[in-house]
Amino acid sequence: MVLFTEEEIEYLGRQHIGRLATSGKTALPHVVPTGFHVDAETGNIKIGGHAYRGQDRLYIRHLKGNPQAAFVVDDLVTEPTWTPRGVSIKGPVTIHDTGGEALGPGFGPRWIEITPHWVSSWGINEAVFAEPVPPRKLSGK
Repeated sequence: MVLFTEEEIEYLGRQHIGRLATSGKTALPHVVPTGFHVDAETGNIKIGGHAYRGQDRLYIRHLKGNPQAAFVVDDLVTEPTWTPRGVSIKGPVTIHDTGGEALGPGFGPRWIEITPHWVSSWGINEAVFAEPVPPRKLSGK
């Protein structure tokens, strides 16, 4: 089940960067900006990356111990009046060891896939500074 609205899918398709938040065994949060792709058919977020000195990135190490993440994509509609809009996503993550090369030039084989179980947005399809869209959750999650 895709939790995104059509407007959110369109918005995500026009954006290039988001912020991935993870936490490991210590529960200390870590946030990293990253490129992404949204699969409009499944609603999943796909994130790949370049090999990093032959070791896993910190977010991969975190996800191996705690396979949950939050991801935010946002921007400003106009400046300097600061009219924000964006989408916030939370859900379980699957680490894939192959196929990441298809996500971008020079990417390594490892990539991650976030399955949204919680989605909220603001400024996407409402008047400026309207109340955010109420969060949508997969039932039982």
